[in-house]
Amino acid sequence: MNILYDASPLLVRSAGVKNYHHSLLKALQPIIAPHRLRFFPDLKELTPNDNERSNYPAIATAVRLSRILASNHFGRRLTGVEAADLFHVTPFPRRLPEGVCLTSFIHDPTPVILPSCHRPETVRSFRYFIDHTLPKLKAVMAPSQAVKNDLIRLFHTPEEKISVVYHGVDEAFFDAPPTATYLVRETYQLPDRYVLFVGSMEPRKNLKTLVRAYALLRKELQKQHPLVIVGTSGWKNKSIRKALEKVPHVHLVGYVRPALMPALYQSASVFVMPSLYEGFGMPLLEAMAACVPIVASNWSAIPEVVGEAGLLVDPNSPHELATAIEKILDTPHLATGIGEAGRQRARHFTWSHTAEETKAFFERALGA
Repeated sequence: MNILYDASPLLVRSAGVKNYHHSLLKALQPIIAPHRLRFFPDLKELTPNDNERSNYPAIATAVRLSRILASNHFGRRLTGVEAADLFHVTPFPRRLPEGVCLTSFIHDPTPVILPSCHRPETVRSFRYFIDHTLPKLKAVMAPSQAVKNDLIRLFHTPEEKISVVYHGVDEAFFDAPPTATYLVRETYQLPDRYVLFVGSMEPRKNLKTLVRAYALLRKELQKQHPLVIVGTSGWKNKSIRKALEKVPHVHLVGYVRPALMPALYQSASVFVMPSLYEGFGMPLLEAMAACVPIVASNWSAIPEVVGEAGLLVDPNSPHELATAIEKILDTPHLATGIGEAGRQRARHFTWSHTAEETKAFFERALGA
């Protein structure tokens, strides 16, 4: 089987989606035999991942993205797809080939559920994908049962068409070396312990509620455990930034190199994810692998990932969020127990298993 995998997300600035594709392809390449795996658009090899820019040289990136845009807007034929038996697509290419088995991975339906949390062009692109691409797909992968349920409910996608394939977590998050811990503290001027948030600064991540909750913590807890916010700048975040300016003991770190992320997690007192929706929530797994106790939203896929290994709260309640954070910070044995339970649960999520499940998904789709 000739499998063509749309790796165009590796050509743009992106966080979670890009990390998923890169990690999966890295694990999929060694086990794909007897099938052949190629990367669209004409990417010869997998290069190191960079969330801040394309993983490929600027000229190569511009040429490949321009080909997709020319096809989308001027009807030019996509090149390099003729020999494929299966084309695993993203929403990027719109004019898809005939006579090829088409599959895709839908990370989450938030452009429809929470359109105000996205840029207008993202909403339009996702709507086009749902209206024009989804009906053409032989099969769809979803990262959680929560997303699968929403695809069935919102778009009437047949249940048998959707396969749930969970993400994995890199082994590096289970054990960061002490030298890395020292380096991350020195590089980003971090305290010894802190309340940690990882994610883009955008409305869906619900940072304003986290800031309100953090302001409700006792003053000595705020001083002992500053709030550290890590991630790209995102969008629609002016009000979030204004809210952050009013609260003391907040560290806006921004983007952190992937190699330092395991150490960043390992020094956290508690990891907080108050998102309004997550299709999966990879930072949850990363924090769990690092043995960090979890406080998170009880919506969408988050309970599915965390299971019993965390405290889950209403993401619209700053009081519930603050109470859960204080409970972790005030009760060391509870924090230790939740952290250990999280690490044990994280062991069940591996990229090798995700790759095997993805390979099986391709084989089912094509009837191989």
